Amino acid sequence: MATPLLRSLKENKPHCWIGILIHKRVEQIFIHSPFVDEIITFSSHRDLLSNLKITKRISKKEFDTAFLLKPSFTKSLMCKLAHIKDIYGYESKKITFINRKISLPPKGTHKMDYYLNLIESIGLKVSKKEPEFFLLPQEIEQVGSILPSSILNSRLKVVLHPKANWALKMWPKEYFAQLGDKLIEELDASVIITGTRDDLDLAFQIKKLMKNKPYLLVGRTSLRELGAVLKRVNLFISADTGIMHLAASVGTPLIAIFGPTHPSISGPRGKGLIRLIYKNKECKVPCFKLNCRNNICMKNVSAEEVFREAKEILQCLKE
Repeated sequence: MATPLLRSLKENKPHCWIGILIHKRVEQIFIHSPFVDEIITFSSHRDLLSNLKITKRISKKEFDTAFLLKPSFTKSLMCKLAHIKDIYGYESKKITFINRKISLPPKGTHKMDYYLNLIESIGLKVSKKEPEFFLLPQEIEQVGSILPSSILNSRLKVVLHPKANWALKMWPKEYFAQLGDKLIEELDASVIITGTRDDLDLAFQIKKLMKNKPYLLVGRTSLRELGAVLKRVNLFISADTGIMHLAASVGTPLIAIFGPTHPSISGPRGKGLIRLIYKNKECKVPCFKLNCRNNICMKNVSAEEVFREAKEILQCLKE
C-alpha cells in the first residue's frame, strides 16, 4: 500500500534518486518498479551491527530527505546518523528523531491515504491511489511452467488464499472447502489454493474436506511468481491479507472477506472488479481479541454468499 507514494515522489521530482529501506521478505514487491532506484533491505529491527552497516551505506549515498511511514526510534536514529537533513514523519508519543513532523490524518483513514498524506501535507501532488506491482512479460509467460496445462487452459481459474496473518481474520477452512466444491461442481472452475510453505497444513486440511480436488500451489512460488499466477487467473478470493493487495495491484478481480478489520481502512484498491463482504455488527473494529472463541464476524459470511458474489463477477467478465 506504500507503492502509490513512490510513484507520487517520482512524478513530483522526476530527477530525484529514490531509495527504500524495507524488510527482506517484501523486497520482491519493488523489483522492476520504475519509481525505485535503490532497494536497501534489513532482516531484523534489532540487529545492531546490521543497522550500523545500513546506516553507513545510507550515509554514503548522501540522501537529503527521508519519509518514515511509521514512527520508529531506530529508523529515525539511522536517518539522523546518516546525516539526512529533512526527516519527515507523523507526530507520535514515541521518541524519534523526526525533525519535520506531520499532523496525523483523521482516525479511520485508509492506510494508503495515511501514507500519501505524508507527501500531500508538504504540497506534493498525488495522481494515483492504487497499488502497483510491476511484472515483466517473461514472468507472466513463465506461469506455464508453474501451473499444469490442464489448469492453465481451463475456462475458469479461481484462486483461494485461506491464510491471513492472524487467526481472527481467517475465514473458516470448512467454508473454503464448501466454496471450492461449489466453484468446481456448478461453474466447472479450476480451483487453486495458494499460500506459503507454512500454510501447507491448512491447505491439506481444506483439500481433505473437499469432495473435489483443488490444485495446491502452496509453498511453490516466490512472491513475484505468485503475482504472475494471479495475473493469469479469473478470480481471487481471500480474507484481509497482504496477497489480497497483490491481486488488486495486478488487476485480478477479487472478493475480500472482512471481519475484525474494516475495509475502509485496509480494503483493496485496484483496476479489477472488487467485491467486499463485511458483516461485523457486533464487535468493535479493529478487534484484537485473539482468544475469541466464536469468531462470529467471519462465520457470519457463508460459503453460499461468497459463491453468489463469485458467480456474479464471473458473469460480468463474460459480458
